[in-house]
Amino acid sequence: DTLREAPPETLYDAIFKGALQDLDRFSRYTAAAAANRNRAHRRGYSGIGILLFENRGKIYIEEVYEDGPAAGSGLQVGDSIIAIDGKTVEGLDAVAVSDLLRGRSGSNVRVTTTSDDIHRTAIVTRAPVIEQTVFSSRKGDTAYFEIRSFNEDTAASLSRKVGKMATKVGPSMNGIILDFRNNRGGVLRDAISIADLFIENGRILLTKGRHPRSVKEFKARNPDIAVGIPLILLINHDSASASEVVAGALQDSGRAVLIGGRTYGKGTVQMIVNLPNEGELIITWARMYTPSGYPIGPFGVYPTICTDEIDDPSLQNVAGTARAAGLRARELLRLRRIAQDLDDSIQEALLGRCGDRTPSADENDLDLSLALKLLEQRNLFDRAFEASLIASQWPSKTQ
Repeated sequence: DTLREAPPETLYDAIFKGALQDLDRFSRYTAAAAANRNRAHRRGYSGIGILLFENRGKIYIEEVYEDGPAAGSGLQVGDSIIAIDGKTVEGLDAVAVSDLLRGRSGSNVRVTTTSDDIHRTAIVTRAPVIEQTVFSSRKGDTAYFEIRSFNEDTAASLSRKVGKMATKVGPSMNGIILDFRNNRGGVLRDAISIADLFIENGRILLTKGRHPRSVKEFKARNPDIAVGIPLILLINHDSASASEVVAGALQDSGRAVLIGGRTYGKGTVQMIVNLPNEGELIITWARMYTPSGYPIGPFGVYPTICTDEIDDPSLQNVAGTARAAGLRARELLRLRRIAQDLDDSIQEALLGRCGDRTPSADENDLDLSLALKLLEQRNLFDRAFEASLIASQWPSKTQ
């Protein structure tokens, strides 16, 4: 009776969890509803192009995508949505409200919001949307890009925004900062394409698994869109998967300085199998290796400058900070590249290095502040950059 009365999705979930339980923790089954949301994130959907969040039972607008249908409609970040097409959304969560905003391209939806006790209604025409993952801003003469995840438009979006920022800042642009902190990954192809935006030639990634088709080498094929402009990546322990691919490639190619903490160390590629019930079977397919040959998992990618080891958070002595960080990086990056051959105690010590900094209450964003100061003083950037060149000089070694 229990089996007869159970919804099909409950049975699928139980069967696949049982089948996959002895595999690695990244191999999993995703039910139809969640799989559809994941596909929408990767490939896009028909909607109005806003991101929502829930707080104390109310639904708020977190982002209005720059090029989405809702841009210019009057919908503002921070507005609370109270009704859609005249029907209250009270009691619905953010996912349910998002589903109501999606629909056939060309159809209209009326969105009623409130802010400061003033009700407003915007009529927005639904259109194809792909979630915005790249957010740009100018910080003095530096171009700053926050990349929150990877979907099928991330690389193209970053390329467009770099071009716009170069025009906006002009010849005085002193560098580019790519912020991958808290970016858990996404579409691998776009991670490779982002690395290819800045690397002139050479290997970007090597993948190896038991199946012959899993053995692939990805190489840079396009010119550097930044034409050698200084490049800094911000990373932390929540930078995972595709983020680690970009970080490892730009460090090993001698193209960028990495600042922050050690990345997550996921180091594997998953293959997605679409199932007849619209669910997804996600199976680990291969391991990932950086251009210099070391596996990304389980140690991750180490930054050139570990900010948790900086004793001067006010950065009063930036030159001394950069010099000390560069010296520590030389040995740390050397050990990272031979980590698999070290004994267990040294591996444990290595895993304990370069964690995420816990900022004090009055401390600013140290990673970003240091990156901006290095780019403002080119001689300090060059000093830090020398340490990152160790990667490209270290002999290739694959397993």
